[in-house]
Formats: sequence, structure tokens, C-alpha cells
Amino acid sequence: MNSSTTSRTSGQQADVAPPPGATRRGGGGHQTTMSTVETAHSTLFFVSDRVFKMPKRAAVGKADLRRREAREEACRAEIVRNRPFAPGVYLGVADVRDSAGAPVEHMVVMRRLPSERRLSELLARGEPVDEPLREVARALVTFHEQCETSAEIAEHGRLRDLEAAWLAAIEGLTPFQATMLDAAEIAEIDELGQRYLRGRRPLIDGRAACGRIRDGHGNLLAEHVFCLDDGPRILDRLSADDGRRIADVLADASMLAVDLELRGAPQLTGPFFRWFVEFAGETHPPSLTHFYMAHRAILLAGESAVRAHLGDETAAGEARRLVRIALEHLRRARVRLVLVGGAPGSVRAAFAERLIRDEDGWVLLASDAIRGELAVERELVPPGAGARREGPADADAEAASDSGPAREFGSDDEVHAELLRRAREALERGDSVIVQARWSEAEARKEAAAVAVRTWSDLIELDSFDARLSLDKAVRDGRLALGIAS
Repeated sequence: MNSSTTSRTSGQQADVAPPPGATRRGGGGHQTTMSTVETAHSTLFFVSDRVFKMPKRAAVGKADLRRREAREEACRAEIVRNRPFAPGVYLGVADVRDSAGAPVEHMVVMRRLPSERRLSELLARGEPVDEPLREVARALVTFHEQCETSAEIAEHGRLRDLEAAWLAAIEGLTPFQATMLDAAEIAEIDELGQRYLRGRRPLIDGRAACGRIRDGHGNLLAEHVFCLDDGPRILDRLSADDGRRIADVLADASMLAVDLELRGAPQLTGPFFRWFVEFAGETHPPSLTHFYMAHRAILLAGESAVRAHLGDETAAGEARRLVRIALEHLRRARVRLVLVGGAPGSVRAAFAERLIRDEDGWVLLASDAIRGELAVERELVPPGAGARREGPADADAEAASDSGPAREFGSDDEVHAELLRRAREALERGDSVIVQARWSEAEARKEAAAVAVRTWSDLIELDSFDARLSLDKAVRDGRLALGIAS
């Protein structure tokens, strides 16, 4: 090729490994010999301790790179986009010039990173990755704190946009249902995902309002992470938002968690999210993590299905595994309203508490506790003072007598109304709820069922005591009914 290369870089040196699965052409094993790797959108030249990445002349998504100026702009944008995730790796842009000195091509210049330090390679070799993964969680949180956010970005995280993104992800699987993927599994995934979203507007919109929607990475996979002694380097941030880059920070983390499960390391997802939450200093219901993992899994399943359709022999099995990962997490994301009734109050309380012992994402509401709170509230607010509580309990509170047991302890109707008001709020926030009360009145159970319907939650009714069963056996059966592992 009658051209020369002029590099406008910082002169830093080290080591970017070729992407996994890419086909090498030419070159040998010597460090100074050039080798070439072709990807879908780029040609990469590996020369000594550098990698030169040249975009192909093609239309890539919304970007038309057939013009040289567009390719130069794409190279510069890649540098700016990826430097925050990979300090010291993206060095600059090199010009390829003809014999007259006119630019004909442009290449991103990168440090060459050691391939044996890829997170995907560490996992494949079975090496311990807890500490590197903890540093990845820290780095991701640090980036999210610094990355762009605005009112416009926040709008992309609200319920209406998330519902549209969910439907688009499901639509990406539709062409493969009759052949590659199980249609019944896709239908269940779609139903569970839509049920979750429809009942969780306060949770989803609330996270958008408090700044949890960021312009993140969007493509955080183990093959893009290099675990170095001085901290991780994360490559290949998405070039444009397709519903994945601008998203809840939890969704960004979920992409890597899904990839860990796909690579046979589901035991790492729990610690990874715990570190992520610890560094971020935020809280969210476990159901939201499960939903976002399911969403990321079906996005990846759609991409794998396309690759399989184009001839990748391993991609079809990968797509099916991703569908099963999505289905498992959506089943775990189910939000449940559980009515625990029957038996004396002390037995009922012990049964309810043991049902969800050591389980996150559950709220326990007890009628006796609510009755006591209402009694204290009446003592603090004299009758006729016009105090009101928001929600369905208002009418009952106003109608309650100012004398006798109802005034002192709260009527059953008022207690049930307050229980269901609090239950509805928790369900809308993504927490499952156990409401422990007598539930002897059909009308009270009917009102509880209405709350479950309005919040798109599963209604489960449990009797806390059967004389033929021990409490231990009743708890085991109850946990099974709730879908909680014993």
C-alpha cells in the first residue's frame, strides 16, 4: 500500500488483545510482527505494543461511514467515548496518507492489553475473580457518578420508554420463535415483563426523578473487561444509544451480570451487585435487579439469534440459554401480595415472620401493629382536629367513632384499609408484601384482591395454621407456595 501513517498520539505503550472469536490473517507469534483481525465494522492491526483500529467504509447503524470525513469523526468520537472507562488505553487518532500527503484513512490508536487478563479468560481458566470484579463494580459506579445526566436523559428512563424498549426487545425474538426459540417461553417472558412494568410506575419514574438514569456503557461484557494490577480497563462502549446506553445504572450493571451467568458463573452475580450497591450508596428492590437482568438477557438473545441465522453454529444454543436466564429472573421478579390469616395472633405472627426470614425485598405488615399505631395517632391528634391520612383509609378514619373501642384501638375496617394502603405503596415500589391479619371477612379479602389487581401483583392466600402440621412443615409449604427456596 503506497501510503504512510502519521500518528497523533501520546506515545504511551503497553498491550490491546484481539477480540475473542476474531479470525487472524497473516503475521506470526512474534511481538513485532503485524497481524490483522477483521470484525464486523473494523479492521484491527496489531503491531508490537499498539493496536490500530480502522473503521470500514460502510453504513453502521445510524452512522454512514462511507465518507472519509465521517470515518475520521467516528475515530475521534470513539476516543472521547471510551477514555473514561479505559484510562491510558485510547491514545489518539492516526492518519493514513497517500504519497502526496493527503489523508485517505484514519485509525484509532490503542495500547495493547494482555489477553490473558481479560475477565472472560480468567473465568474460562477458573481463576478467582472476586477482587477484580469488585474493582469493576467500583469503576462502574465511579463512571456513573461522572457521566452525563440531564432532564432529557432522565426522560429516557421513565416507564413509557422502558415499556417501549421491552416490547422492542421481545419483537427482536419474534422471527425465531417457530424454529430456534421456544414460543411458550417467549410468551411467558413477555407476559411477566409487562406485568412487572405496569404495576411499578412509582418505582421506575422515581428512579428517573432522582438521577439514576445515566448515559452509561451499554455493552459491558466480560470480554471487554481487562483486569490489570492498577485497576480494570473497560473497552467498547456503545457508539450510539439504542435503548441500552442511556438507561438506569442498574441496567448497565445487569449486562455484565447476565454475561457472568451465561459463562457459567451465576454465583458471582450476587457479590457483584452487593459491591455495586455498596459503592453507589443506593437501594432498590431485588425485583428490579431481576427485571433488568431479564431485559438485558433478551436483548443479548436477539443478537445471538441473528448471529445463528447468519451461520454462527454456537449462537443458537447461546440464544436459548439467554432466554432461559431471562425467564428465571422474571419468575424471581414477581411481586406478590400474601395474605396470612387464621390461627391466634401469636402463631400467625411467628408463621409470617419465618416465611420471609433472611429474604430481601419483602415487607411484613401486621394488623396488631397497625392497630397500635392508629391508637397512638389518635392520642396525639384530638378528635375533631381535622387530621387526615392519605389513601383509602381516609373515609374510614373520618367515619370512626370518637368514643369506645373503635376510638381507642381502631376499627377492623380502618385497620384493613391502612394495611392495604401500605401494601399498595410497597407493591408499587417493587417489594413483595405479607399482610398478617385475621382475614375472616370476605369483603376484606375482596379489597385485598383489588389491590393485587391494580398493582399487577400475584395474590397468594395462606392459612397460618393447620392442626395436622407442625409450624416447621407449614413454613416449608408456605415458602414453596411463595416461590422461596427453603
